[in-house]
Amino acid sequence: MNTLNQDGVLDRTEREPFDSADREIILAVNDPEQLDYVDALPMTDEEQDAKFSQVAGVSVFSSEGTTEAIYSAAGAVIRGSDLVVEEYYETAFAIIRPPGHHAHKISEGFCFLNNVAIATQHVVDHHHIERALVVDFDVHHGNGTQELFYGSKQVLFFSTHRRDLSYPASKSSVNDIGDGVGLGYNINVPLKKGFNDVDMLYVCDQLLGPVATAFKPEVVFVSAGYDAGEGETIGGCNVSAKGFGTIVRKLLPLSGGKMVLALEGGYNLVHLPICVSHTIRAILGDEDAFLQDSDYRDKLPFKSTIRTVNTIKHNLRLCWDVFKAKS
Repeated sequence: MNTLNQDGVLDRTEREPFDSADREIILAVNDPEQLDYVDALPMTDEEQDAKFSQVAGVSVFSSEGTTEAIYSAAGAVIRGSDLVVEEYYETAFAIIRPPGHHAHKISEGFCFLNNVAIATQHVVDHHHIERALVVDFDVHHGNGTQELFYGSKQVLFFSTHRRDLSYPASKSSVNDIGDGVGLGYNINVPLKKGFNDVDMLYVCDQLLGPVATAFKPEVVFVSAGYDAGEGETIGGCNVSAKGFGTIVRKLLPLSGGKMVLALEGGYNLVHLPICVSHTIRAILGDEDAFLQDSDYRDKLPFKSTIRTVNTIKHNLRLCWDVFKAKS
């Protein structure tokens, strides 16, 4: 918050109160057993191990206050989605912990409940949204969100992530494009270690923009993970703060500006607040918070990025007219 204050963001935005997430809203996505697990936190290592095979996954840690933080994080994203869909604001950013995009029917990867998925299902159920776009630019695959919406055509899920990370061991390849009526509504873009602004913006221009324009989302959710950023040793990639700002700027027109962002990964405490600040300032229109076309248009992405994009277009050609070969 210090960085947001120093950058003048807090003076130009509103901070809204929110409640802990309602249990019934969460249960539209999660099983009661998972909430029983959350309610029982914190746990000792021995208790955690005993639950491991039931509802707890890998790399989740708890202490006093964890349960409250979990419900508050989900509640903040729900509140943000209500404010945006009901047109009190065009955009909302929930700066929360713990993150959520790895959680599905179990808690894993620092995530207990899938905040974005819960809010997305909420606007579908309670606000009668028919088309919601979820964009996940965390360096790790959003396996939980994918799992929860894999067979849905109301939610288009688009994930960019580093392809060679050992976690999560999920269906994160270019061939995992959804199932049943949701075929073509799950798009994975696995990228080479070290990918940067040019790679991400190439993906936005070549894939995300065209398919999202065809989808015509009524609202955009962003799982805003910044661990693909510069200085993030876990991610090993090189997206700049301005790069993240540019991505978000490209998302704004897709749903008439209606966008809900939720913080996911990002662990470099120097880089993270700068990225969040750039993202918000880019939304506000500060030109020094995002890249201009001339900054990247003449630069080439990795050859592997181009190949990946072309493969995805080929895989989606029967699902989306925009990717059909021109005769």
